[in-house]
Amino acid sequence: MIPLGVEAACVLPGGGLRKGALHEVAAAAYRDMGAATGFAAALASAAMRHSARPLLWCEAARPPFDMGRLYGPGLAAFGLDPARLVIALPPSDTDCLWIMEEALRARAFAAVIGEVDGRSAALTLSATRRLQLAAEETGTPALLFTGHGKAAASVAVTRWHVAAAKSEVRAGVETDEGLPGSPRWSVTLVRSRGGQPGVWLTAWNGEAVIFSFAPPQDESGPAFAAQEHGTLPPFMQAG
Repeated sequence: MIPLGVEAACVLPGGGLRKGALHEVAAAAYRDMGAATGFAAALASAAMRHSARPLLWCEAARPPFDMGRLYGPGLAAFGLDPARLVIALPPSDTDCLWIMEEALRARAFAAVIGEVDGRSAALTLSATRRLQLAAEETGTPALLFTGHGKAAASVAVTRWHVAAAKSEVRAGVETDEGLPGSPRWSVTLVRSRGGQPGVWLTAWNGEAVIFSFAPPQDESGPAFAAQEHGTLPPFMQAG
């Protein structure tokens, strides 16, 4: 089990993500793709916490994953050491799924992430079953980032929908200074095998490598204030 924090016990069976399993992350909308990437990075950081192995991230430059490349110094803010990050650039969704399966069976990685559009013809129920079986056999977590489109049928143990949320103000900082605090998301757990779906305002503590889960605030309130997306997230770069 991958621990996600004390409050995760109220969210997931066992208080964390199952290690040898496939998990899916999707953005609520295209504008939330950066936020969902950050959430996936935080999950990966939690998976790597007690492992010396690297992380494999199969990155796609095709829409909807066209918001910029992963950026090492920004990922480091989520606890991901860029020196332990192996990036693959599969030419197609079919290649991405094949690389993920082979990487899981290799037992060489702390976790494996792949970016495949949820509407892709390659992302079949059989393909997700193969990833799930490979993850179970090796005890390696697999994260499938499916963009923002409607996801296809899948055997994933958990499925998360992620939207951006306004970060909380740092302690000791005046509210009107506008300095960002810890990353936060509006997270919907659409599926949880053995658990209950739900919606939470979720924050990430990169130093402690844990999440906090709180009931959602009113969407007209400050925690769910709409964010401007005129710049790329700090963990991505253009080009």
